[in-house]
Amino acid sequence: MAQNIYDEAEFFGRYSQLRRSIHGLDGAPEWPAIRALLPDLGGKRVVDLGCGFGWFARWARQHGAAHVLGLDLSENMIGRARTDTHDAGIEYAIADLEQLELPKSSFDFAYSSLALHYIAGLKRW
Repeated sequence: MAQNIYDEAEFFGRYSQLRRSIHGLDGAPEWPAIRALLPDLGGKRVVDLGCGFGWFARWARQHGAAHVLGLDLSENMIGRARTDTHDAGIEYAIADLEQLELPKSSFDFAYSSLALHYIAGLKRW
């Protein structure tokens, strides 16, 4: 099973106070560089691997994605994402990325930020 420190109360409480946790994508120093690399998401089916609070999922929908599936191992993260999201085009689910198997051709674009370094068996992808 993947590392899941985000469901530890003390860690999650401190993580929730970080600039990126409060201000979302605009609070993440890497966001301008990542945003510059993103394709047009208009009409695309997007999967957000390690979606956290759902910031990117909401951004993707605001920028035309047809549907976004946000996946995260943490119940705390998924709970917060669901609380902050009011869009039927976004779905969230708890998933261990180390065990994840998505159906072929089910998404047009996969996004992940700050999650892949937790995956011990990343080479199998």
